Amino acid sequence: MVAACAAIIISISMLLLAGCSSKSTGGHRIDVVAHRGGAALAPENTLAAFSIALEHDVDAVEMDIHLSKDGSLMVIHDPLLMRLTGKPGAVSDYTAEELAQFDVASTFKSGKHYFGVQKMPTLEEVIELVEAKATRPVKYQIEIKVQNDGSRYEGIEQKLIDTLDKYAILDRTIAISFNFETLAVLGSLEPNLQLGALISKAYLSSKGVTGPESVAKHMASLAVDYVGVNYEYLSQVLYDQLRKQDLGVGVWTVDDTINMRKFAEMGVDFITTNRPELLNKVLNRKVSEAVGGTETPWYM
Repeated sequence: MVAACAAIIISISMLLLAGCSSKSTGGHRIDVVAHRGGAALAPENTLAAFSIALEHDVDAVEMDIHLSKDGSLMVIHDPLLMRLTGKPGAVSDYTAEELAQFDVASTFKSGKHYFGVQKMPTLEEVIELVEAKATRPVKYQIEIKVQNDGSRYEGIEQKLIDTLDKYAILDRTIAISFNFETLAVLGSLEPNLQLGALISKAYLSSKGVTGPESVAKHMASLAVDYVGVNYEYLSQVLYDQLRKQDLGVGVWTVDDTINMRKFAEMGVDFITTNRPELLNKVLNRKVSEAVGGTETPWYM
């Protein structure tokens, strides 16, 4: 009798655990988003990085855009060139042709491979590479940045929309930004474009004691589809309030297994990471041999 009761208890416990696991993920696929192409694996925002992201069969690639002096959409995180190239000035001080002469991999220290000189790509070059190399439709998360003084680039929103239309990827793109005015302009220009508001400590601090409910209501008032939250500040309470407003929720930038598991259990829509290969393991994803099965990477 004791053994039988024990067996029943164990069986019930296993069913409860299975039920909790299923409920926590919500039965939906969590997108693996390669942050700047997977910045721990290759020089950030380079064609090398986006190629390696595709080798790890990611669901989406995330990148940042600025405007060059001659109005080209350049894929780079910083408004200033010094950190990545050692060159003076801002992205907006140079033409696209001039920017292509600078090595944006010159300060890359991580990883075990040598990548050689990597030029700053245009958004069109990144899209063309992804569309050519991907074995399945890949999503884009494109962050519109601002200039070093915090001001918006005039006309950058329309240029982005025109580019997405040109390559017919508008339905696979989420335009994201910390700048809410930018998101408003995008929404007025192209209502069908999905939008994501990015929030971190500075924004949350500005809300003070009003708390998660106030944050969620403000996000909903922006008419965005998603909210991307710095992983250090996405609590269960904030997550629940955002969901209450029918908002998609993602988290950035998560590079350790403990937090990857935490947010997978929470049920977020996407996890943005510099380590897509690690996130795939945590989510028990099998990378297809057609994508990532070779020993020798493309750049060697």
